[in-house]
Amino acid sequence: MNLGQALESGAARLKGPLARSDAEIMLRHVTGLSRTDLLLQANREIDPESAKTYLDLVDRLREGEPLQYLTGHIEFYGLDFYVNPAVLIPRPETEVMVEKAIEIGRNYPFPTIADIGCGSGAVAVTLAKHLPQSKIIALDISTTAIDLAQRNASKNDLDNIEFIESDLLGAVSDHHFDILCANLPYVPTVEAKTNGFEPQLALDGGPDGLDVIRRLVRQIASREDKPEWLLLEFGTGQGAAVKFILDASLPGSQTQVLRDFVPLDRVSVTRLTLRSS
Repeated sequence: MNLGQALESGAARLKGPLARSDAEIMLRHVTGLSRTDLLLQANREIDPESAKTYLDLVDRLREGEPLQYLTGHIEFYGLDFYVNPAVLIPRPETEVMVEKAIEIGRNYPFPTIADIGCGSGAVAVTLAKHLPQSKIIALDISTTAIDLAQRNASKNDLDNIEFIESDLLGAVSDHHFDILCANLPYVPTVEAKTNGFEPQLALDGGPDGLDVIRRLVRQIASREDKPEWLLLEFGTGQGAAVKFILDASLPGSQTQVLRDFVPLDRVSVTRLTLRSS
């Protein structure tokens, strides 16, 4: 079997509009070839072991395993990240929160920013890359996630991120932050249980999906040294409830809701009332 035949076989097994594209990504992953080299070397024989590995991966993809877990990579905000089943796969809609955080962060000479529930580190690494004058604190309750996020920071040659194992802000009660970013679990429990591949810890937000967001907002409300900005990603149809939680717990704050690319309400941007000096 040559590379061209392997590609056609993989695409035929997958079917659907993305079949050929996904089959090509998988074949490039197994062979280490660029897209151009794969096309130019279509008549080159693929060794039996690589062919078996490739077709096994195609079958796993057909059964529903995410492409990103199979290849171990994903692109987010123009950067390449390692991912594995211990962390949530970064979504394009999270780029809305990141873009706003970068915009706000550029108004500070040396912003201190927390990424709460950092997972793979996609948010923390992207902020650190685009705000090199910043100090990023990446927090996660999962040590496995912290390890992967550190790998992604090293991959991108960043030294302005500190990684701390923490349940939300629990381990950093005495830290000052200018900006808090949080992409927390917000999927209702019933829906989260239907996802068999991504970690439940990163998905399950309780009966209505908002339990973890409520906990974080309560932590922020109880802090004497509050941040100036809080950015939260939330799920479809949760915008009004999230704004109610913010308004009730952080009186005097001002919240704007941003839409994603669909467009659906996706990110709340809250400016908190600052304490007078």
